[in-house]
Amino acid sequence: MELTGLQNPVVKAAAELKQKKYRTQKGLYLAEGLRTAEEAVAYKAVETLFYVATDDERTMRLLEDAAAQNIKLVCVSENVMKKIADTETPQGIIAVCKMRQQKLENLLASGKMLLVLDRVGDPGNIGTMLRTADAAGIGGLVLLKGCADIYAPKTVRSSMGSLFHIPVLSGVSEQEFISAGKKAGYDILVTCLDGADNLYKADLSGRIAFVMGNEAGGVSESLLAQADKKVYIPMAGRAESLNVAMAAGIVMFEALRRKVK
Repeated sequence: MELTGLQNPVVKAAAELKQKKYRTQKGLYLAEGLRTAEEAVAYKAVETLFYVATDDERTMRLLEDAAAQNIKLVCVSENVMKKIADTETPQGIIAVCKMRQQKLENLLASGKMLLVLDRVGDPGNIGTMLRTADAAGIGGLVLLKGCADIYAPKTVRSSMGSLFHIPVLSGVSEQEFISAGKKAGYDILVTCLDGADNLYKADLSGRIAFVMGNEAGGVSESLLAQADKKVYIPMAGRAESLNVAMAAGIVMFEALRRKVK
């Protein structure tokens, strides 16, 4: 049976997840679009799956996979889908997912390179960096206090499913991360200009926690003061700086290149 009522409690509860306060209260978030929903189901993160009736084979396979996991399936009208969706032209499928609870000590125990974000404010940038971190084999993503919400709809969409692939921890205080990171043998690496080494000549060995800072102001002064390594990305053109997500990608893939060469 198709659900058509815009004021239906189930519909209203799902639509509320577009707001951070409701995501936080319920420990749930929205994963919109077919590819993202496929990843969410594959990683057993889904509580409810809303969909518009279709004969698309790929969507039908997804619904079968979800049913096999006893995920609640809710067929809705296009108007209801638009109410729940964050995009203007939704793809016709949205998963309500459960937040994964990670612990800082578990991320640090991996020994792998970590990407740490300091007051990064754009959800699209965070999602892109998460996707790039996934591709580069990074061990986890840590969002320090002051970053945009990792579970915001735009962030989830921008990650293209990578949110389900690598561990993510948000809301960590700066000092908590530095203290725990150094205790676990991690070097704090930041990008900056003053007193920094050329990225392509710098030592990227050992346990590295690579910090990317705020889009406008960069890494905080306190993080700069406690950094073990500082690097800059050499540029040949006249641009003053790189987009934060692009800069993060360059550093992560340079670290990967060193491992696989």
